[in-house]
Order: sequence, then C-alpha cells, then structure tokens
Amino acid sequence: MRATKPTEVLVVGAGPTGLALACLLRRLGVAVRIVDKCPAPSSTSKAIGLQHRVSEVLAWMGVADRFLAQGQTTVAVNGYAGGRRVLRLRLDGIEHKSGHQAFMPRPIILPQPQTEAILDERLRELGGHVERATAFVDFVQGPDEVVSCVRRPDGAEERIAARYLVSCEGSHSLIREQAGIGFAGKTYPHDFVMADVDLDWPMSRDQAHVWFHPDGMLAVFGLPGGRTWRLFIEVGATGAPPEVSLELVQHLLARRTGDAAVRASNAVWLSRFKIHSRMVDRLRHGRVLLAGDAAHLHSPSGGQGITTGIQDASNLAWKLAMVLQSGAPAGLLDTYEEERMPIARHVLHTTDRRTRVQFPRSALGRLARDRVAFPLLSTKPVQARLALALSQLDLSYRKSSLACHHDTAGAVARARVRVRAGDRAPDIVFGRAEPRERASLFDQLQRGGFVAIINGPGTATTRTAAALQRLGVHCLQVTPARRPGNGQLVDCYGDLGRLYGARGEFCYLIRPDGYVGLFARPINERTVRAYLAKLWPADTVDTAWRRSAATVRQASRR
Repeated sequence: MRATKPTEVLVVGAGPTGLALACLLRRLGVAVRIVDKCPAPSSTSKAIGLQHRVSEVLAWMGVADRFLAQGQTTVAVNGYAGGRRVLRLRLDGIEHKSGHQAFMPRPIILPQPQTEAILDERLRELGGHVERATAFVDFVQGPDEVVSCVRRPDGAEERIAARYLVSCEGSHSLIREQAGIGFAGKTYPHDFVMADVDLDWPMSRDQAHVWFHPDGMLAVFGLPGGRTWRLFIEVGATGAPPEVSLELVQHLLARRTGDAAVRASNAVWLSRFKIHSRMVDRLRHGRVLLAGDAAHLHSPSGGQGITTGIQDASNLAWKLAMVLQSGAPAGLLDTYEEERMPIARHVLHTTDRRTRVQFPRSALGRLARDRVAFPLLSTKPVQARLALALSQLDLSYRKSSLACHHDTAGAVARARVRVRAGDRAPDIVFGRAEPRERASLFDQLQRGGFVAIINGPGTATTRTAAALQRLGVHCLQVTPARRPGNGQLVDCYGDLGRLYGARGEFCYLIRPDGYVGLFARPINERTVRAYLAKLWPADTVDTAWRRSAATVRQASRR
C-alpha cells in the first residue's frame, strides 16, 4: 500500500452532491480530491429536477447559464382523473423573490448525466478532476487528519491523508456505516416503474402531467430536447410486475391515461424501484462528514432530494474553507449539522406527507385526496405556498447560532425588515456613476467569500467597511443618493428597500452560500466584532479593526 501527498478534503462519491462540493471547495482555494468507484459517469437519467434554490447556487458557481441552455423549465403540473383535468398547479409566479434585471431563480429539468457532465466540466476548469474506478475501502481517524484507504483501478491500494473526509456516496454509504452513524426510516409499500421513452402525443413539454387512476398514479415529465419523456408509474396496487418492458409501459400508459392512440418507443431506460424515506442521526463524526443521499433519502415527490443535497454541499464548503484557510474556530463545522439537520428533517417530513396524499392505500384515502386535497390545491393561496415550499427559497437558518439579528430601530421599522439574519439573500442590482457600470449581489458571490451590504454615513460605517475589507469581505457601500460618491453604489431599482425592507444605517453580512449571517442596525462595532470572531480568529479580527481605525484617522486628517 502506498501513501500519497496529503490533501485538505477527500470527497467520496461523484454524483451531483459530491461534484458540487468539490467545485465549491476548489473555487474557494481548498485542495480537494474526489474519488468514485464507478469507472464512468452515470448514464441513466435518475434525478431530473433541480428546484429554484439550486439554480441560485449554480449562478454563483458560474454554471447556471449552462444548465439553463441544456435544461428546460416546468411551469405547471396538470392532474387528471376520469378523463378530465381536476388540478392545475402553477410553479411559476415567484418573480418577486429577486430584483429587477437580477438573476431569476427557476426550476430546471435536466437528466442526471447532463448535470454531472456540467459539474465535472466546471471542476476541471477549477483544476480538479474525478478519480474514477477508485473504490473507498476504509478510514482511520486521528486528532489532526483522516487516513483513507482506496483501491485504485489496477487493484493496488493507496492511503490518502486528508484533514476532512466527506461521504457523498449515496444511500449505501460505506463511510456512514463504518462511522457508526444510524440511518433510520422506512420503505413505502408501493412498487414503481420508471421509464425514459419517446412518446408520440400532443401534450405540452413544459408542463408535468399526472393521471390519478384506481390502479395507481402515472406521472409524465418532458425531458429536454427530442421526444423523450420520463414516466413514473405506480404499480403496487396491481402487484409488482416480474419484468419491466416497453410493452408493459405501453399497456400501463394507455390504461392510466385512457388514450389508446399514444405510442411509447425507444426505451432509453427502464427500471423498477421502491421509495425510501431515511435520515441519519447526525452529520458529523469527528473529521468525517456526510452530505446528500448518504445523509437523507427522500421520496422523489417535488424533486427535493438533489436540491437538498446540493445545498448541503453549499453550506459545508465555505465552512471547511474557513477552518482550513482562515483559521476559523473548529466549532464552525458544528454549525453544518446544526443548520442542515433541521432542514433535512423538514424536507423529509413534507415529502413524506405529500407522498401519503399522492399514493393513498385505501379507497377512502383516494376519496379524501380527490374530494379534499385537490380542491384545496386548486386555490391560489395554497398553490402559492406549495410552489414556494417546493422552490426551497423560503428555507431559513434563523434559529442557527450563526444568525445574528441585532436591530434597535422602532417596532414599526423592525416589522418592515423582510430579510432577517438566517434568511436567503435575494439578488439585486447596484450601479456606479463612474465608471458607468452595474453589478449584482450574485456577481459578488460568484467571486467567492463573504459580501457585506452597508448603508449609511458616519465613522462607524466607514470603520466597519474598512475592517471587513481587511478580512477579505467584498463590501457594497450603498447610498440613497442618485449619484453615488467615490466607491459607493446606488440601488438601481429600489430593490434593497423593496425586498430587504431595511432603512437607515445598517449592515448585512452575507455568507458565501447566499444566506444572511448578520444584520446590524445601526452598525454597532461591538456586535459586528463579536460576530466576526465566530468566523475568524479573535486576534485576526482585532488586528483588522485596529488597522481600519488607524486608516480612518489618517484619512480624516487629510
């Protein structure tokens, strides 16, 4: 067994979560190796739905345009029963979640091989690559590193020393098992057939179509390009078929839709499976961490699994980078579990609830679905709440120890603040007078690192901005004036006030994963410094503040 040069992070598993994590780490300058036991990328479409929040992560990863060029957007879901449409659920209509001319989050339908290909391409651009046909064997954890044994394509074993080991292996994670982390949950009693086939019919490709039949449900989603559709067919009510075939798919398609003329051909992928709902009891075991399906396994209802996994990666990457490169307190990594476990639990609960409504086991349950659930889902308020929940744009870390909301304004002013510490930061566009240019918040996030939006005049504002800049924070100093001064920005469309709701002197500190860490109004230096000490060594924060104060004093004497 040979040992290799140590790395900072070893990622095991090159699915969407693992690739996203490797890309995010590399763009933050972290040395990372990523291995996968499969000799080649996946060729079956598997997960196809990326929700709105993931499109925002992809935006500051610099690949959203590639996903949008290759994928397509689903704008509605149509439900049918007894030959008539009984439900139409609109998935758009959340434009108010971003500013004018800013990045607009949207759902993306894209087969998993294409998702992985784009992320793999981005990883190579960032100087990394996937080591394929390399199987993880086991690990030994010490106080300062994790030494993993992997088996190379030629059968030789290699020891890889890393500061941290992350399992993105999926539901059958060997690392999770060796770490002794529980993975409790259940398997639904239903059997399902999944098929990617060509369909010759007039149905709209930018909408999903679902038929509710006494024998079970059938859902159809158009895949990008060509005539291929994804079919998701419940077969548990009639018994699991001995073999999945194109003939079986054709029979079920005609029976469930009531359309004997529709023809299925060119079966790209046929599979039979069960739905599982499982979750770990913790996300961290010392220097070993879990992300994606290795940590939580969801019903495919609403396309939440891959969306949750990529957000795991987004949350974890910057925290690893801060600990490894900026000397952040090691306890910062504890907030990964603190923040992501409640989110995973919430998503698991909601997908389980939707699955039980969609796939009732009794005639009474089907009657309640058709007579109660469908009418409720047809109302605009319920549709708006469901669309927002599916988008994951409303998920928040407000209860996290990393969320500090310090606001001493009056009760009315406090109530007007829409974006609080722990919330997602919507994209908005700022402008400069000279040179005439515009830049969005997401443009700054794409550079990596923290971003601060600072508003208001005064010494505290100037000193805080100078200290943050010394820590490497990108500072956007906003002025309400139409013509900003030197180094200042103007809120081009008034979206800072409209979407964020803050007025007066304030500071928003936005994390590299696009969530607000700190909101301070007015800018209280003691509050800001105490918060920064959670992210940087205390002496580093003190030095930045001392030097910024000296710089401000010198400038005032000129």
